[in-house]
Amino acid sequence: MGRGLLLALLGSVHAACFGHVTETAERLNYEVRQRPGMSLLQALNHATPIRGENGRPFFGHTQWRVNWQYRYDVRPDGLCGITSVAVKLAVTMTLPALKESTAAVAAQFASYLPALIEHEEGHRRVGQAAAQQVDSAIAQMAPMASCRLLEAEANRLATERVERATREDKAYDAATQYGCTQGACLQR
Repeated sequence: MGRGLLLALLGSVHAACFGHVTETAERLNYEVRQRPGMSLLQALNHATPIRGENGRPFFGHTQWRVNWQYRYDVRPDGLCGITSVAVKLAVTMTLPALKESTAAVAAQFASYLPALIEHEEGHRRVGQAAAQQVDSAIAQMAPMASCRLLEAEANRLATERVERATREDKAYDAATQYGCTQGACLQR
């Protein structure tokens, strides 16, 4: 799911056009209503639709997806080379929106939310880096003996970079204790 750029080969010169990464971002909110006697943590636990693998509630979530397209052609020397690359990053961030609360909880939420957003932006940056790496890896591919081999290698390189970034995303959560080291942590 990306936009392809198409440039013709002019004469015997191999001119490749490599696009930049196109990013689309969507922000979703879920409503949080703090009832009397309920802490912000309790209200968030009650409201969040986000659950981890073990059912653990999370209050923010960023999902990113990298898609790539490329074009190739047989060059005058008989080798098959990449002629264009287009990479698209789609990011969806889900965050809480406080709709009802006491003044004290509203103040607590006002200081908590920016830290949560900063943590989620870190996930977004991992996706952005992955998209840039996919673009660069495909763009820098050397021509190959066949277009079939070129296509297989381009997809292997891109998939490898996305899988590495997925592992980095998990490591980011572990290193930040799911945002606690960045201030996105509420005490029980």
